Amino acid sequence: MTQLHHAMPTSRIFAAAFTLALALAGCADEENDEGGENEEMEIITTVTLTFTPSGGGGTITASFRDPDGDGGMSGMTDALALTAETTYAMSVAFVNELANPAEDITVEVREEAEDHQVFVYGSGVSGPAMPDTASAVVDHTYADQESDYTANAGDDLPVGLSSTITTRTAGTGDLRIVLRHLPELNGAPQKVAGLEDDLSRGDPLPGEVDVDVTFALAVQ
Repeated sequence: MTQLHHAMPTSRIFAAAFTLALALAGCADEENDEGGENEEMEIITTVTLTFTPSGGGGTITASFRDPDGDGGMSGMTDALALTAETTYAMSVAFVNELANPAEDITVEVREEAEDHQVFVYGSGVSGPAMPDTASAVVDHTYADQESDYTANAGDDLPVGLSSTITTRTAGTGDLRIVLRHLPELNGAPQKVAGLEDDLSRGDPLPGEVDVDVTFALAVQ
């Protein structure tokens, strides 16, 4: 059974509270100069990662859950344990469990693939959004593109609902999942090639954060 993290140092509590505020804000209202319509705000209460080993074997899942949304109860994140020197197909799912029935926000991300991107980084990760460091215990690569989900009108950019995670030797670190909403602004696209490179360099990104969750990662 997966253990849940309930306690953390004060500094981590502050960071988690800030992250939670961002996570529950959902897609911010956006206006553009071609109709002036507002984007509908979404709420994401649950983020689930599913890891399927390429060589066969059981899947591994880890979730962030905040069942009362922006309420008094803090969200909880599962610990994530992967096997060393293994390649996994990782999928990400986003759900609003405050809706009745629960609403699968992943469907909206697929339908609006040209306006969304999932970024995968953290102290335990090496990949497009994170420079290689000695502390990295996994390598991340994107395994999907916009055209996998919808007709593509421009550059066929990564989305991040599907990725490949390859573990290194045993160690620990953080794995951070950030979904950004990147609709057109004043008729110009905000989602452009190289955003993950900008993040890797520490440059600010356009758009709005839909959800930002950090998983404690152990490679065993």
